[in-house]
Amino acid sequence: MRRLLLFAGLVAASLALTAAADLIHIPMKTFTLENGLEVVLVPRHETPIVHSLIRYKVGSGNETNGITGISHVLEHMMFKGTKEIQTLNYELELPLMEKQDELFQEVLQLRRLKVLGRAPSDVDDRIEVLLLKIKGLSASQKLVTIQNDLDVATFQVGFARLGADTSFDRTHYMEYFPSNCLEAWAYFESARMREPFFREFHSERDVVLEERRQTTETQPEAVLFENFLAAAYMAHPYQWDVIGWRADLENLTRQDIVDYHRLYYAPNNAILVLVGDFEPDHAENLIRKYFGKISRQDIAKPVTLTAEPAQLGERRLTILQDAAPRLVVGFHRCAVTHPDYPVFEMMDTLLSQGRTSVFYKELIRTGLAADVRTGVWEMKRHPGLFTVTAVAGDGVALQRLETAVLDQFNRFKDQPVSRRELEEARSFLTGRLLRQLRDGEALAAVLAEGQDFFNDPSAFNLYLSRLQSIDAGDIQRVAREWFTPGNRTVAWSVPPADERSTK
Repeated sequence: MRRLLLFAGLVAASLALTAAADLIHIPMKTFTLENGLEVVLVPRHETPIVHSLIRYKVGSGNETNGITGISHVLEHMMFKGTKEIQTLNYELELPLMEKQDELFQEVLQLRRLKVLGRAPSDVDDRIEVLLLKIKGLSASQKLVTIQNDLDVATFQVGFARLGADTSFDRTHYMEYFPSNCLEAWAYFESARMREPFFREFHSERDVVLEERRQTTETQPEAVLFENFLAAAYMAHPYQWDVIGWRADLENLTRQDIVDYHRLYYAPNNAILVLVGDFEPDHAENLIRKYFGKISRQDIAKPVTLTAEPAQLGERRLTILQDAAPRLVVGFHRCAVTHPDYPVFEMMDTLLSQGRTSVFYKELIRTGLAADVRTGVWEMKRHPGLFTVTAVAGDGVALQRLETAVLDQFNRFKDQPVSRRELEEARSFLTGRLLRQLRDGEALAAVLAEGQDFFNDPSAFNLYLSRLQSIDAGDIQRVAREWFTPGNRTVAWSVPPADERSTK
């Protein structure tokens, strides 16, 4: 009886959410400036706060070999001010920066000779001396800069959450601020888009390298996933993680950043979203005043045109790490614009969301796995990946764990999902989206993504509609199409001395 009441409650909740989804209408004003900047305005007057999000349609999926990680480095550099912001004397900074760049070209030349086997015997010492000179010039430059001026100046007038993040297909800049600071926001953000000044480049690149060390190179799961990506993709830039390869980061130049910004950080490659306490006409006037004069750019490579070839068979790799045995199993999947994309999110929820999920019951509770997670990764503009990452339980061989993981994918193909499971997953995903639509920052991201991928900021309604129509047959059909051995990549991580984990 208790289970019956629980199921009835879930169905009722799902129906209520479905009804709400059918009626969702968010008042908004949309327009596009002559320079191509797409704008979405959503007035909400409950609190005197405005949430801002600027989405540049560029991420690691736009990069090429040699400059991997540049999208993320540029994100860091966008907080270094302009010729007016964050400096005591721009004219004094410029020659110091130019000298640093000149010395770094010497570093690059020595590194090229080293790769070719033609470098002098003391090449490493010469490189070290040049890098120390660059650090000295960077320290001198800081004497005429105002550290963190952008953060301090905006904080003093009430700004908060001045942040950014980079993914495979986009870069976001977001903050929220009092509604009486709307013009101050327009000035700061338009200045960053129009003419940022990339001071402190060499020291900030070192910060990113340290970030890579801490978040990737010393984290067993991240190391495994980085190797997994490189095997799962042969041609498409999704084959490297957003942080990029260390060698490419070490050899990036400030001119690389300048060129990349000019190419992709154009108004005609950006979406601006405001959510909060403002009058739409007033906000539009300010946006036109501050952003309208920024020149559009001829974006030669707005999206990656390299299509990933169809996978012709299972790919497998094993890496050795002094860490608990773990694995990644991944399948290629469709892009976000495909009608079947919500089916993958449904299966993601069924497999790993909460204590009633399949993997919790079949892997965690049984001791086969110490940890297990699935992911519909932030690869959306192009076909991405559906993955399972699992850490083996104590004494459990990876082959046994992998078999148990694949058994659940085969279950999707062979057995229809129960009505109860389906409604639980549907209720979770619908509720999650509805909560996002109530939160200012999350709503801004949802609207920007809809505008980017569907040319419609209200595309969340299309998602909800598709979500409500998914049935057990759709899950079986999609699983049979995509969860095949030939579309699968498997990566293992085992301790160097534990050969039993590979058997």
